[in-house]
Amino acid sequence: MRLLYIALDPLKYPRIAKIAHTLRKYEDVEFKVMIPKFRFVWRGGKTGRILFALVNYLTVLLQIFFLRADLFWVANCPDILAVPLILRRKHYILEYRSPWSLEVENEFGVGPWVRLTAFFEYFALRYASIITLTTSRLMVNVKRFRKPIFVIPNYPLKSFGNITVSKEKFREHVGCLTDDRVALFLGKLSRVEGADMLPNIIQNVLNRADVVFWIVGGGPLYPSLEKFAKSFPRRVKVFGWRPHQEIPNFIAAADVCIAPRHRSPYSIFYNEEGVSKLSEYMFFRKPIVACGVADSEQYLLVGEDKLADGIVQALNGRVAPPQRRTWEQWSEKKIFEMLDLIHAAKF
Repeated sequence: MRLLYIALDPLKYPRIAKIAHTLRKYEDVEFKVMIPKFRFVWRGGKTGRILFALVNYLTVLLQIFFLRADLFWVANCPDILAVPLILRRKHYILEYRSPWSLEVENEFGVGPWVRLTAFFEYFALRYASIITLTTSRLMVNVKRFRKPIFVIPNYPLKSFGNITVSKEKFREHVGCLTDDRVALFLGKLSRVEGADMLPNIIQNVLNRADVVFWIVGGGPLYPSLEKFAKSFPRRVKVFGWRPHQEIPNFIAAADVCIAPRHRSPYSIFYNEEGVSKLSEYMFFRKPIVACGVADSEQYLLVGEDKLADGIVQALNGRVAPPQRRTWEQWSEKKIFEMLDLIHAAKF
């Protein structure tokens, strides 16, 4: 069976590599990924972004019309990617990652674009043969369609733990003492990822605790955070973007990990199943303090104004470490169950 994965920007979607890792263990499945032939980027205002998004969608939709496979696996956001397959009456799995209409509403406000994306979201779910979810929190949005549904959490592979140096050596490498207490922020330095909250949080914590903050990631807020860090040369280190293979070293060498987010209409859909950095923190069983995400037993959830208090609490050993969960342990078996169903149904 030839299974073809479709996403708007697959090279920026590490989950595909995990799926490929699993499918190599399953007989009679040839797994391929569609790479869009054209990709246009606009760095101006919202109107230009909408126009360039439409151009990107149209070129990808045209490419999808001519793809050949026994079964397709389509990542939503945008859900419009399923339209060519619906028109061609092809069987497809819908990877429902996030409510597209809510994302559009959060960025552009209520209006015709929200209604249009909600229509395509409904359309894609209705005609899917199977629905896969990155988190069980999305179940409330899809169960009414009465399709086979498989929750495949986005947990890290076991190989994620293959750190290259010891905690002591890594701390020495980045100029940090072995007995320093370290709080780690990992992620894109943007407002969406809560990086704009970091200066206030850090100043609040430094007034009450002896701790070093590591900020790892790139993004639009990098220059302002780098400038902020110069006010605390021994206590705040901004590392910028780092290759993913280096991330385990940072987490393993930290004492506490943080995941701040602003509250939004889809905060209820974010938890450790779908947010990669949360499950990567969990892999090394580091105490986690978070805000703006769904409740979970795996981290301390607080309000934005209580995040500094939570970090101090974690530094003092009063936040329980989370459980380690891996792709092979939790997610792989769900893919095997789905493939068994597909073979039995003879798609």
